[in-house]
Amino acid sequence: MGVKLLRKVMYIWKVSPLIQELKSEGISQKEQLKYFLTLSILMLLATDPYLNSGFEYVAYDSINTVVVTVITILGILYCYKVNEEADGKDFILRFMTLGLPTTVRFLVVVVLVTFIYYSFIDSSDSVVMTTQPIDVLFIASFEVGYYFYLSRKFSQFAKP
Repeated sequence: MGVKLLRKVMYIWKVSPLIQELKSEGISQKEQLKYFLTLSILMLLATDPYLNSGFEYVAYDSINTVVVTVITILGILYCYKVNEEADGKDFILRFMTLGLPTTVRFLVVVVLVTFIYYSFIDSSDSVVMTTQPIDVLFIASFEVGYYFYLSRKFSQFAKP
C-alpha cells in the first residue's frame, strides 16, 4: 500500500528515485504529463514581469500571467487529449520535438506582427513600456493559435 501511494507522488526534490523509475519505464504517459505540466507552470511563473527588475509592473502584467498560465495548462491538456486519441504514444517526446519548429514558426510571426504594430500602429510616446490590454489579448491569441496548430500536428499520428 505504501509503495503504491509513493508511486502516485511526484518526485520534486529527489532525482535518484526518479531516474530509477525512468530507467525501469515505471512512469506512465499520464505521470510524465504531470511532470511536464508542473515544469511548464513553474517556468511561466518564473517569467512573470514582477520578478524582473527595471520594469514597471502594472495590473495587466498579473492578468497576463494568469491568462497565459490558464491557456498553457489547457493547451497542454488539449494536445495530450489529441495525442491520446491519435495513438497515445510518446506525448512528451512529440511535444518537445514538434514544439521546436512550431515555436520557431510562431516566433517569426510574432516578431513580424510586433514590429509592424510598434512601427506603424502604436504611436504612444511613452518612455516606460507597460503592459496594456491589447498586449494581453495579443499574447493570448498567439498562444491559443500555437496550441491549436500544435494539436493538429498530434492528430497526424492517428492511423489512416
